[in-house]
Amino acid sequence: MKQDIDYFNGMSTEDLHKRFMQKLYSKTEFIQYNDPDDFFDPEQEYGNHITKCIAEERNFIRELIRTASVEAGTLLTEEQIEEMMQKKREEINQLTGSAIEDYIEKVSVTYIDPVPQCNQRYLLQRWLCRFWKFIKSYSAK
Repeated sequence: MKQDIDYFNGMSTEDLHKRFMQKLYSKTEFIQYNDPDDFFDPEQEYGNHITKCIAEERNFIRELIRTASVEAGTLLTEEQIEEMMQKKREEINQLTGSAIEDYIEKVSVTYIDPVPQCNQRYLLQRWLCRFWKFIKSYSAK
């Protein structure tokens, strides 16, 4: 009975791939703040975007499957949904190929170093600025 149900609401693997690529390319310019006291990972910003796009795609596919099963009156376990989603993701990955690497080559990252903000003219202002940065970095840990 599962084969009779269209769990992807008429969306082909190519349609899902196009949707993923549109989400991925929706953002190609990133601004990354570089604090010299922090560990600097140049891939942080666009890496987060790629991870977010993949997670959104997975959730979208899961939701398509859940909606179709409810409309068809069949009850699927989470394990079955995950299995179907993973199979569809593998099909999409075959289409994707080197698309993510191509995306990374087209990304531009602007690095901003916030340190100059503590180069005020007066000693007290510089000290307060650096003290405030220290408190912020301490509370972030």
